[in-house]
Amino acid sequence: MDFLYDFERVKNFFSFDPVDADALTKAVSQIEYPAERRVAVASALREVNGDHPSVEIFARPGTVAVLTGQQVGLYGGPAYTLYKALSAISVARQMTAAGQPAIPMFWLATEDHDVEEIRSAAFWDQTITAEAASDGRPAGVHALAGLPNELALSPEVAALAQRHYRNGVSFGDSFLGLLKELLAPLGMLFADPLAPALRGIGAEFLATAARRAPELSRSLVRRNSELAAAGYHAQVHFAADETSLFFLLESGRRRQLKFNSQTYDGEAMAAHGAALSPNALLRPVWQDWLFPTAAVVAGPGEIAYFAQSSVLYRELLGRMPVMLPRAFFTLVDEKSAKIIERYRVRFADILQDEEHVRQTLADRLIPPDLKRTLRDTENRLESTLEELENQLEAFDPTLAAALDLSRRKIRYQFAKNYSKVVSEVLRKSEQAQRQAAHLSHRLAPRGHLQERHYSLLALLSDFGLELIPTLLDNIHHGCHDHHVLLLG
Repeated sequence: MDFLYDFERVKNFFSFDPVDADALTKAVSQIEYPAERRVAVASALREVNGDHPSVEIFARPGTVAVLTGQQVGLYGGPAYTLYKALSAISVARQMTAAGQPAIPMFWLATEDHDVEEIRSAAFWDQTITAEAASDGRPAGVHALAGLPNELALSPEVAALAQRHYRNGVSFGDSFLGLLKELLAPLGMLFADPLAPALRGIGAEFLATAARRAPELSRSLVRRNSELAAAGYHAQVHFAADETSLFFLLESGRRRQLKFNSQTYDGEAMAAHGAALSPNALLRPVWQDWLFPTAAVVAGPGEIAYFAQSSVLYRELLGRMPVMLPRAFFTLVDEKSAKIIERYRVRFADILQDEEHVRQTLADRLIPPDLKRTLRDTENRLESTLEELENQLEAFDPTLAAALDLSRRKIRYQFAKNYSKVVSEVLRKSEQAQRQAAHLSHRLAPRGHLQERHYSLLALLSDFGLELIPTLLDNIHHGCHDHHVLLLG
């Protein structure tokens, strides 16, 4: 929140204010990207993207990247995966239209080892969990198992899902295939950090970071202290002489490398080369060494990571891209829109847990005369008690203190009676209960934002593939607030 709305408080942790109109231009001016690296990376990108036109644009001197990424989740992951990708596409288009060639790039987090986080997908009326468990292997290489034959999706979207998500295919290949079909036509390129060619190019950076790991670790520890002193906390726990910046890809497994001042040997670490796998703090610096990244589109938690990573950017890259928040959406179907309009409720009250939504709808159903009487009674009580308290304060302060306790009890009992009225309204209106359940299920399942709970395929199933250009048209540069989008 401070990053977006009070940047002065966090300016020491980031290079650019996300609302600065000149930030992208400044970031581009700082990029120094060797021609030989561009040639090598373009060749590596062709292995994943084929002869996509954006690869040729990337290969031209001066082209920059707008980068985003996500774990390789089941059925494309949560809806915000799509919002991230479209945000990056939108920024790249904006830059290109202004005269700075830019391509959107999606970094597939195939190295991530936590399969538990990615093996489930929630649709409107169906949740599917693949048979997979974390076992030390990179998540992207796990093979899918236990997927059903039937999906609770529209025929078009079910066919899309089944073209890419099949038992026996890896999480990484399935995720890549799905997003390529949806987003490659919009200019998006994809990068897989497990691809041998890309790892070979990036080995130079990883070896340098390994040799400098002790000093980098000390910088991170200082940064963690600075964050705490500013009233924040570190997203990643990091203790010098205990934790390294690396994992090691070895025999198909990804194991963390730990060290202390007695046993750590930077040259020995560097010798692992392409087998090194950066941790969450070093990984973004690695990707922005691999690519001429002008901007990174990320979610709230990810942006907080960069407050730590910025010290690694400074020491290893000498620059840091602009951090831009992804688009935030809650999509409202036609039935939900009608309920909201009927009850005249605020979206802030709908994007809550179901009990809160039920109470909100019921409050609108209380007869106006009764509601007015309840509120008038409450106001008269408050006024009378305040007058009595003032007189008691002048007469005997101890009596005024005793009244304060009684006053709180009276307020509690009055609120309790009001709640009883609301409960009775709900009991008499099964329709209101059903409508509250619908709103909660669709817009804020279990009190969570829709975009974090439901698979992107659930939204595409409901609103059609034309949702993608609709979302792209509703990404507004410079406005980083959560958007409620009425559809249907």
